[in-house]
Amino acid sequence: MPNNYHLKLDIKITKLANFIDQGSDEKLFIRYYIHAFGGNRRIQVDTREIQSRNSVMWNECASFQCHANLDQIQQLELSHITFELRSRKTRQIFGGIMTRSRLLGGGEISWKDVMDSKGMKLEKWINFTAKDRKFDGLKLPNLLVETKVDVTRDVDTNGMRKCGSSKKCDWVDSSVDMYHVETLID
Repeated sequence: MPNNYHLKLDIKITKLANFIDQGSDEKLFIRYYIHAFGGNRRIQVDTREIQSRNSVMWNECASFQCHANLDQIQQLELSHITFELRSRKTRQIFGGIMTRSRLLGGGEISWKDVMDSKGMKLEKWINFTAKDRKFDGLKLPNLLVETKVDVTRDVDTNGMRKCGSSKKCDWVDSSVDMYHVETLID
């Protein structure tokens, strides 16, 4: 029977730098995707919305946990965490409120880079590539992200994992309030 492990991933979205506010009333947010085990599924997470300014601060964290075997961990190292800078404007249409987000730029962090970093903790500036004409001829913004992975061996009792006998492994968002940064990242 393969060894089972417990993975914990902390992601801290810190700030956006070099953003040029063009006086829009749109609100900015970051959307990111994490690879989920069991197919080509991804978990989508949106940060809170912030009114655009020249220096945008989030300081927002989320924590995810999962149980995996060694093969799944090795497969994970081939994937990326994808980040998108998005904007949203609320509009009234026929008496109702409609919101739709627009993709401004995107970037990614390789899982391999995180797993190979010292202490499996990586602080990195992500250089966004343009996905919208809004940035034509302008310097693209950068996003400061901290990622930390903890991998520990599961306790095996009579051939059963702590989380049950299921062979599927999915990320589970922790119950930690994602706005209390000090409880997640030191």
